[in-house]
Amino acid sequence: MSKIVNAQGSPDAQLLSFDDFDNAQLACVDTESVIAATIYLENTTNFLEESELRDRVCSVVSLYNVVGKTDLTPELLIESGVKGLADDAGKPDLWAFDEAMLDAPEKNFLVPELQRLVNAFHYNRDNVWPKQINLSFDDGGALNSLYEHLWLFEKYNATITYFVSHLALIDEQRVLEIEAQGHEIGHHGALHRHAAIYSKEHGVEKWLEDDILGQLEDMKALGLNVTTFAYPFGARTKETDEALLKHFTHIRRFAAWGGLEYRNQRSDLAIMTGYSIDSHIINLERIFKAIDSLRGGETLYLGTHAIGNYTSPWHITTENLEAVISYAASKDIQFCKMVECQNFKK
Repeated sequence: MSKIVNAQGSPDAQLLSFDDFDNAQLACVDTESVIAATIYLENTTNFLEESELRDRVCSVVSLYNVVGKTDLTPELLIESGVKGLADDAGKPDLWAFDEAMLDAPEKNFLVPELQRLVNAFHYNRDNVWPKQINLSFDDGGALNSLYEHLWLFEKYNATITYFVSHLALIDEQRVLEIEAQGHEIGHHGALHRHAAIYSKEHGVEKWLEDDILGQLEDMKALGLNVTTFAYPFGARTKETDEALLKHFTHIRRFAAWGGLEYRNQRSDLAIMTGYSIDSHIINLERIFKAIDSLRGGETLYLGTHAIGNYTSPWHITTENLEAVISYAASKDIQFCKMVECQNFKK
């Protein structure tokens, strides 16, 4: 066993044979998987004592013998010595794992190769991928205030997503002009139904028929490129999520409760949460903190309704909106339309 221990981090590991592992009573190593053990030993930078190394070699072999990458887990990679797969709290970093799996081979998994993929994720997040913010505005009733504040977005070269409800009751030409100015138009329900309640009472298909598909056809008939949806009230179920993903590429939930903490999210998600910046909830200090903590490949999704001063709490003042936009711009945060937020790798 001393020969195997001393081979850690050394080219001499390639001189080890199956007999060396057999003599060390490492029964987990067979004639086919010995290559995984020797490659690990040659490339490792962690010198382990004998008892710990025995466990590590067997984990490396178990990793190598996994039938396909759909059977891999972050825990197995961590046990095999792959670094960078745990977050600051010590929990498996599922994003790092998912990214590594995109380019991982289909079988015969070697620790150095998987380590290279995890390292690439961390390099991209720290040095390549942009930090992003998405601003979204909901409801047909927000149209005129949004239209009247297009100058504000132009001032900071910011793009936004406008989720339209009640299309039949609002000025369609203004909606078209907002899209023509580089912004995104999304769907917010023709009648602004509570998806969870309505689909429970009438069924998911009836909810789609009454609140989604008709307006979606009308929007596309106008020439609008609609691929995103925001739930009215943030209300949803697993079943409504699945139904919507047949018609939309991105779905936004909504968080609007007291003491709200603004959280950044990985940008490759099809379903994300927008955090309210409406007048009765907005906390600029917490928003700025979230912006400051953005990492590459992450997006801060912020949602509100009309712009200006209203008796209803579901609005944001011009001053607060500009404060958010100007702060993000000062930090070189990239504004993304919801349909574009996933394109951070390009």
